[in-house]
Amino acid sequence: MEQVLYWLVGGVGVPLVNWIKQVFMLEGKAAMVLTAVISGVLAFVALFIHEQMTLTEITWATLAAVFGQVLASATLAYKLLLKGE
Repeated sequence: MEQVLYWLVGGVGVPLVNWIKQVFMLEGKAAMVLTAVISGVLAFVALFIHEQMTLTEITWATLAAVFGQVLASATLAYKLLLKGE
């Protein structure tokens, strides 16, 4: 179940990143950095929510793993949205 939370958070990150990119007119490396930062923040929030539900500790290893999942799911959702246009 916890994996679903991370994938959903990544999917939610796509419209958020797109909106921020439009507001600040970001492209190229700046857009990539923004995506990584937003993914990191969302990963921490998702991990915090999950850890609060299971009452375990947040470690650097779990944060890195969740960051990877959130970034991957956001990238996948973004690519699927581009394919649909």
